Amino acid sequence: MPFSRGLFIACVLVAVVAIATPASAYDEVSSGKSCIECHGVSNPASGNQSFGPHSGYLTTTNKCAACHTVHNAPAGGILLLPAATIKGTCQTCHDGTAGGGVYGVLAARIPAVTVAAAHRVIDTNPGTITTIPGGASDGSDSTFTFSGEGGNLTCTDCHAPHSASVVDSFTGDRARAYPQYQLIGPVVTSSRLLRQQPVSATTSTTKYGSDWCGGCHVGRLSGSGMPNNHPVESSANPPAAGSVYIYENVALFGGGTGTLGQSNLGYKMADPRVGEQVGHDPICQQCHEDARNVDAAFSITDTDGQVVTDNPRFQTFPHESPIARFLVEDGTTDGFCLNCHSPDQLP
Repeated sequence: MPFSRGLFIACVLVAVVAIATPASAYDEVSSGKSCIECHGVSNPASGNQSFGPHSGYLTTTNKCAACHTVHNAPAGGILLLPAATIKGTCQTCHDGTAGGGVYGVLAARIPAVTVAAAHRVIDTNPGTITTIPGGASDGSDSTFTFSGEGGNLTCTDCHAPHSASVVDSFTGDRARAYPQYQLIGPVVTSSRLLRQQPVSATTSTTKYGSDWCGGCHVGRLSGSGMPNNHPVESSANPPAAGSVYIYENVALFGGGTGTLGQSNLGYKMADPRVGEQVGHDPICQQCHEDARNVDAAFSITDTDGQVVTDNPRFQTFPHESPIARFLVEDGTTDGFCLNCHSPDQLP
């Protein structure tokens, strides 16, 4: 078959572009490796879930090499990681361009969505972000030297990359994409690699709920000796009867209890309280979570905000959010407060 000069030039140009374009995240096509070389076999249709490269180490697995370079690690790198910083290593996969996105997801949408709130994780030290809002017991901010560059917050300050001493697994909102099976989900119940005690936390907990948030933001809790805050249910402010609610077990609007994830029924509380909500205050995550319309049905049909009508559209909490202060709904209007405080019940 004859090979034209024009076709040859076109092929060369394509090759040059492909070589010159840097990969911002792990790419199984350009790397020559498949997803399962890091994540193992995962077949949601049969209920077989893998745990990725962050746990499940056996003599028959080869997960260590997914994150560590034994020789010739980058200059200035630590822990033999493939990038010069911890955040840089995490974002070789979790950079917002694939199903594992956490930071950069909103900016990657077309048109881009403004980030209104974020746990600020940076590589360098332009202004030393070490402030913890409400980190002091009197409600004022506190400062802390984190593990990142320049003492800044980094991924491993909250997450345990090898799944050591993490909170109990819980069912969140986030869906997983399985293109090879042409489906979204099923929902993965996991610890999200959340440390029982983040590096700046003053306490440890095995449950994801208010106590986990309050480990760092201690001045945002309510209870004896605390500043005046909106009531928050935690071990410092337990209910009059029953156990403290956590993310995996809250009272749902309309009756019953269950996980806060996979439903919008946990973001409203009747006033006055009825059913299982009687005697309980909200946990932190009932006000602070992924943005959504709490009055509409829960729906996730694609990952990382690809579908505008999904509710919640993004599943990136607590990394970034299009709403200030990570509120589940816009807090600049009364609508957010009216989710729980009915006007006809106000004094």
